[in-house]
Amino acid sequence: MHRSWLRTKASESKTKVTNKVAERARALVPGQRDGEAASCMVCGRWMRPTGAVQGDGRVCSPACARQWAQGL
Repeated sequence: MHRSWLRTKASESKTKVTNKVAERARALVPGQRDGEAASCMVCGRWMRPTGAVQGDGRVCSPACARQWAQGL
């Protein structure tokens, strides 16, 4: 066997595995569901929707939470 053939095979295998891992990672990241607006109610920053808390009343950071609480 030629060394270049082995390098080519190893490179192809590595590329294939990398593509499969990247595809799986993209599938795990949730996107916007049913037109749901998932954004911070103070600064408007986009946040990933979660199954636990949905809709209005979400903040992205403790700083935004403090700012919101001071406005009450």
